Amino acid sequence: MKNKLFVFIATLLLVSCWDTKNTKQNEDSEDSTKCSEALQFTTCNYIKKKKLSNGEYPKYDISIKVQYIEGESEVAQTINKQLATFLYGDTSMSIEKANTCFGDSVAQNYEKELTEFYEPDNEYQETFAYEYTQKDTVSPASLDGYICYVNRIESYTGGAHGGAYESYINLCKETGQMITAKELFGEHQDDVLKLIKDQIVKDNDCKTAAELEEKRSIFALGDVYITDNNFQLQKDGILFCYNPYEIAPWSEGFIFAKLTYKQLEGLMVKNIVK
Repeated sequence: MKNKLFVFIATLLLVSCWDTKNTKQNEDSEDSTKCSEALQFTTCNYIKKKKLSNGEYPKYDISIKVQYIEGESEVAQTINKQLATFLYGDTSMSIEKANTCFGDSVAQNYEKELTEFYEPDNEYQETFAYEYTQKDTVSPASLDGYICYVNRIESYTGGAHGGAYESYINLCKETGQMITAKELFGEHQDDVLKLIKDQIVKDNDCKTAAELEEKRSIFALGDVYITDNNFQLQKDGILFCYNPYEIAPWSEGFIFAKLTYKQLEGLMVKNIVK
């Protein structure tokens, strides 16, 4: 009788362990599916080309391509809200709707301005061909565990040349929350700024910032800075970006500086490198 009872209890324990194992596997599978869903990117486009008269001018071309998270998971919704705030300053609408509203507002402004200033006999009619291109994508160089989202804008509204601008937002894949400069560097920002400036000087084969300013006018229009939206968390370091006219003339283009994680040892409050 005791042997039968022992076999019965052992069987129950075995079945229980098997069910627990299966349940755990199912839970892991569901979590994996949720994670996969949360990180599945898709793209929405806004493209509008229009001529405002029977002639070639005035006209405008608008192209906006935005990547965002597909799915209804909590992480997906959090990331999309962060992106909506970053790109449009509004979380009350979906990315698709916000993108359409933003594109329409650009088009309306262009139509009003172009119609108002268009002169059929003007010899500089090419200045009435406006262009706006915006591309928002996830950087393939993003640090493991994070999403580095790149917002690149190029536009032309007359004049000698167009404009170009880049900004970034870094998001934790696990929580969807943005990594801020203060959270990353704390009270060490001044030390990081010195490293950035020294790196730019070194990258341009100069010995001092004064020498670089004299030769290339870099730092002539402003000094380096750190905001939540001018750095990328990359696999091999942190890339800082300064747009044309921020610290140097248009002719110098974008000014970049990359600091390795080894250079930043002791200066990062938040440990982001696994």
